[in-house]
Amino acid sequence: MSDILVSYINSLRPILYIKDQDLVAVDKRIKAISSGFRVVEYSNAYGTIDFETKRPINISMCEASLASFLALYKDAAFDSPHFFVLKDVHHELDNPVVIAQMRHIAERTMNTPGYSATIFLVSKVQKIPREIEHLVTLVPGMPPKQRHIEKMIRNYSESQGFCISEEDIGALALELKGLPEFQIGQILNSAYCNGGTVSFNKDRPIILDEKKQLVEKSGLLEFVTGDHSLEQIGGLETLKHWIRKKADIFRDLDRALKFGVDRPKGVLILGLPGCGKSLTAKTTASIFKTPLVRLDIGRLLGKYIGESEANMRDALALAESISPCVLWIDEIEKAFAGGDAGNTHEVTLRLVGHFLTWMQEKENTVFVVATANNIKNLPPEFLRKGRFDEVFSVVLPDKDERREIVRIHLEKRNRWHSGIDTSLVASKTDLFSGADLESLISMAVESAFLSKSKQVETSHLLDAVEKTMPLAKLLKEEIDIQKEKLSKYAAVEANKKIDWIATECADNCAPHECIIHQDQFGMPFSNYYLFKETTSFTSVPVREKAAKEMLVQVLKAHETKKRNAASLYCKVILNGLKPSVIGGGK
Repeated sequence: MSDILVSYINSLRPILYIKDQDLVAVDKRIKAISSGFRVVEYSNAYGTIDFETKRPINISMCEASLASFLALYKDAAFDSPHFFVLKDVHHELDNPVVIAQMRHIAERTMNTPGYSATIFLVSKVQKIPREIEHLVTLVPGMPPKQRHIEKMIRNYSESQGFCISEEDIGALALELKGLPEFQIGQILNSAYCNGGTVSFNKDRPIILDEKKQLVEKSGLLEFVTGDHSLEQIGGLETLKHWIRKKADIFRDLDRALKFGVDRPKGVLILGLPGCGKSLTAKTTASIFKTPLVRLDIGRLLGKYIGESEANMRDALALAESISPCVLWIDEIEKAFAGGDAGNTHEVTLRLVGHFLTWMQEKENTVFVVATANNIKNLPPEFLRKGRFDEVFSVVLPDKDERREIVRIHLEKRNRWHSGIDTSLVASKTDLFSGADLESLISMAVESAFLSKSKQVETSHLLDAVEKTMPLAKLLKEEIDIQKEKLSKYAAVEANKKIDWIATECADNCAPHECIIHQDQFGMPFSNYYLFKETTSFTSVPVREKAAKEMLVQVLKAHETKKRNAASLYCKVILNGLKPSVIGGGK
């Protein structure tokens, strides 16, 4: 970045606007290129101060205004090249005298031989007067690179006399990337005070808390908390497996990037409302073990020209500063509706353009999860290959998925038991979305409580079914149009059924020495053994029916007729397969 400053100065760009909150880091940048220049700094509190020591230079009390400062030093650049460093003076950039003085200095630098002055405007707040807009060059802040952060951590550990592994250094540096240098120092101090050492696992909560504070103070993003798991999502097997694979990368991100794995970009989930898209966004952050922040475009819209675009830049820069993180944009079609329409507001067009450019060029690990209900309003640019890692389509759950969703919501309320006929409930809830089923369960649990029942029965659920009108019936025409549009996009079906894998012993051992597990794309997550831990295994793809038959054989081999969850988990270890699906309930 310092090379950019040198290039700008050599090309006679007279006003450089550095948007950065880390003033110490900015001073280091300016000092690194100041050879041959006299650096004069202005302070709102004291007027002229010494750039090195920050002590006031008492020339005159009247100098404690920016206009007086500029009037005093405007001719000094004839004697020797000057840097004028003006910090946090954005509130004075409405003053016509200040604007005229800055323009005068800038035009002299460009046009007068023997005159050399560069004005550095340093502020977190961007405010550029229209009169001098053409003379100002924006210079981005320069958060420390990962290698520099790694060096900071090593130096800190040496100075404090504790050891830290290279693995921890890499993981911490990646987690701290994007934060200003002074904040990284504060975090290291807090971590060291918390036990006399610094390590990734011990001190990651401190980093996350610091990131949460950054988000909450900005007001541009919403920090979303909560602990979710993929087991809370019924169906969507293909989407869940894809997320698991990305989670494997995130959990070992530093090593993955060094190995050459592409930095994950994000996922776009299209489909009907109430089918698990928002829950998937929350779950993604939980299993990635990263912060989840929500971008609400409505928060960014301002009443002044350029304010909305500036807020968008700030919001995305904030997301990058707390990376790795998940950035959730719910109902993205409403936020960027009609980006290609002729009558769309110019601001919306610019926001769409800026966001898409950022998606294409971002270097930090901000994983975007965008959801869309009404895809007819979604700008087609979002579907271009390369914007997201993948695009998924979500439809209404089928009977098996509805059965699983019913069980999940009953378990969440501690109301699940094997006497509930989830198959019957699933058969009676055609066209119900996940949200409709959740509402149904809520109604049934409340009814059971009010009727003084000891537990929720199938009858309570069936009564609730009769009283619930699914959204798909109320909006049938619109949903049919949605389905037709979804079929035209090259989106992966999130609800697509996945084959089962029956893993059998290669030496033809008895049925009770076999194990069944779910493998969603033909690559086993891991091998589990009931008895023979050293037995070699082979995998053959089978359908659900064959997997169930093999499970029955396993249970019979152990001389048990019980098919409840306790028996199942006691006798067979499963990965991703719920008891109710294979005999843990009706």
